[in-house]
Amino acid sequence: MLTISAGNLMIQMNGQGNVIDLIDTATGERYESAIHLSSLIRVVVNGRTEVPSEATFDAVSGIVKLKFAACGAAVDVMVEEKGLYATFEVRHIEGDVDAVIWGPYVTTITGSIGESVGVVHDGTFAIGLQALNMKTVGGWPIELERMGFVQRTYSHDGVPDPDSKQLSDNKFEYDVCAAWPTVDGSLLQAFARNRTKAARRPVWNLPDVDVAPLGDGDDALIVGTKIAVFGCAVDQVLEAIEAIELGEGLPHPLIEGVWGKISPAANQSYLITDFSEATMADAVRYTKMAGLRYVYHSDPFGQWGHFSLKKSSFPNGDEGLKACVALAEREGVHVGVHTLSNFTTLNDPYVTPIPDERLQMAGKAQLVVAIGVEEQVIEVSDPAPFTANLFRRSAKIGSELIEYDAVTDNAPWKLLGVRRGANGTAVALHEAGTDIGRLWDHPYDVFFPNIELQDHYSRRIAELFRTSGLKQISFDGLEGLYATGHEAYGVNRFVKMCYDGWGDEVINDASIVVSNYLWHVFTRFNWGEPWGAATREGQLEWRLSNQRYFARNFIPPMLGWFLVRSASERFEATSPDEIEWVLSKAAGFGSGFALVADTAVLRRNGNIETLLTLVSEWEKARRAGAFTPEQRERLREPKGDWHLKAMEDGRWSLYPVHISKPLVCDPAELQPGQPGGADWTYFNKYADQPLKFIMRVIPSYGNEDASVKRPTLYTSGVYLTFDTEIGPNQYLVFEGGRTGRIYDQNWNLLQTVQASADAPIIRNGGQTVSFSCKFEGDPKPSVSVKLLAYGEPETVEAIGGATEVTSI
Repeated sequence: MLTISAGNLMIQMNGQGNVIDLIDTATGERYESAIHLSSLIRVVVNGRTEVPSEATFDAVSGIVKLKFAACGAAVDVMVEEKGLYATFEVRHIEGDVDAVIWGPYVTTITGSIGESVGVVHDGTFAIGLQALNMKTVGGWPIELERMGFVQRTYSHDGVPDPDSKQLSDNKFEYDVCAAWPTVDGSLLQAFARNRTKAARRPVWNLPDVDVAPLGDGDDALIVGTKIAVFGCAVDQVLEAIEAIELGEGLPHPLIEGVWGKISPAANQSYLITDFSEATMADAVRYTKMAGLRYVYHSDPFGQWGHFSLKKSSFPNGDEGLKACVALAEREGVHVGVHTLSNFTTLNDPYVTPIPDERLQMAGKAQLVVAIGVEEQVIEVSDPAPFTANLFRRSAKIGSELIEYDAVTDNAPWKLLGVRRGANGTAVALHEAGTDIGRLWDHPYDVFFPNIELQDHYSRRIAELFRTSGLKQISFDGLEGLYATGHEAYGVNRFVKMCYDGWGDEVINDASIVVSNYLWHVFTRFNWGEPWGAATREGQLEWRLSNQRYFARNFIPPMLGWFLVRSASERFEATSPDEIEWVLSKAAGFGSGFALVADTAVLRRNGNIETLLTLVSEWEKARRAGAFTPEQRERLREPKGDWHLKAMEDGRWSLYPVHISKPLVCDPAELQPGQPGGADWTYFNKYADQPLKFIMRVIPSYGNEDASVKRPTLYTSGVYLTFDTEIGPNQYLVFEGGRTGRIYDQNWNLLQTVQASADAPIIRNGGQTVSFSCKFEGDPKPSVSVKLLAYGEPETVEAIGGATEVTSI
């Protein structure tokens, strides 16, 4: 029996190459499954896996030789104990092996299963596996059936439950995960392929694709695949992983001089806006107004592939962007850009007018009959590539691109409805036997490069960052790299080449592709989009489930993107209570976020200074740690509203806020001759306080002449009347006292108005609030009123790293 020390984990392996025990040396607790077999490695030959039949260990060389009786293969694995961890590396292979699988190592741990970081723990003890090079992929070969005891989905019931505190979130499929639940525990796994020869297997969203060989480089070989395994107390996981990064030469990015996984700057928030050479100074001013240090462009490129900057925004190209970065850096602001990784737009020189030979194909066939320049029906030798379920039905013949409508159902196989010379390519004559390849495309109206061409994309991105001084990027669309057929290795290669080339510290994140190897490169992930939904509703369940994913994978938490809106037909302009809802959730989860606002919105919205000042104060408090765990628990409540008010000397007052549902007075629902009015029941759960409300006039059928005169609210025996007129889509805001403010639909202040009396008192408990007004116009508008009540504030402050909370 061989015993290996990996930090506080003792690994015992028998003479058949099976891992028979995983022991916490501090407590003696055993974590190896007694039911399911764990082998140090398995080999894959012709689509079948095989466990070793014999293992011998040479103590002098540190080599474990594993023999596989059925296929006749043998694999030498070098084992090294390195204090906080142990490493295992394939040094030699005898026989024709298609892949080697590390493990899976099956444990009894069910508490926390970090599918990307490759760490499982029970709240006390953690066991982890790390892929130590790009060709070692955390996961399981996609073409193989998983073992019967492996859970079918990450969720126990197959359906993510965003309100559950249990680990019931599906983020990725099993084949890309270094850790995964079993029916009675968990497992850790990784693999490496022989990529020197062609293969056929499922690729991305297609079930059966020819995969080109990688070539003769080291990454194509199984030999050299290497992992680290460790065990430690849960609170020492990051210490162990950092030791592995430094000891094994893994990426070890720093943010403001501190390792990215523990740097307080890693999850700082940022402003996303469409800055240009002309508007960069404004973008920096707004960023600083929000107390933020990063400004980010979500769509700077006119083309993806060559990544040429938009002429309309950057007429001086790379030099113009460089000047923008320099301007921002002088003000203490860093600049970032967004990209779709290897997505290649149809206007890019890699596509038109002469398509590059290295565009990725989903399959190839040959022309059966020569074609001239007029043919609109093309006979091909194999229909399979052209019936694959993609998007555009595009194909390449030599330097000509074509598009087609359909494929015949029977031989002879013909492409029908062919459009020649697509995308500005030249129509040409083509001889029989010429290759015709189906281009791999996507609903974003893009093509993809093969693994050789994608290297040029990485070099371009790295060069742009290195020469311009950019400091932040999001690799959106990394799933497109799967089209190469080389799964996570292709993704590892793309991102690592960028990382190696851009030089200084760069905050980076990615789309929903998180390989175990790239966990070390990525700073964080900022998932959650604001499009097409109200602020409090946009992908809320997804955002909340992401926080659990971040926690179990030791990733700095982020809450996603949130949109600052101007008024539109569907949505009101963003209000302070909406932005504070976002900020309170971010504070509760300790998460950063992105605030999205185009330049036009920043200039149009009259309350933008108020909104950005709120961002500044909440972020200042969050990053100072000025909220207790109990407060953070309350702040996380999705339906809870809060207000933070700055005090002196780095202290804040934190108010719980109740905002009523919209209370509506609609003249269409009144009886003939009935005065305009409504009686609403309102329950105030806080102490007695002056009435506060936000009233909005909503036009009917777009009648811009409609208005409301002399709005009056009555409660507690007091009539509160404003002798004024409020137009369509305007707001009357009253915060107590006797002064009200009228705003336009984008929160630009129009006028202040005086009330007829001091604000009536909203009592603790239930009461009736009556409303009346005179409706003007035909059709008449309706009125929506939201009542606001504030609870007793608390003072929060960070004192010497600890947080003190006192009642006011």
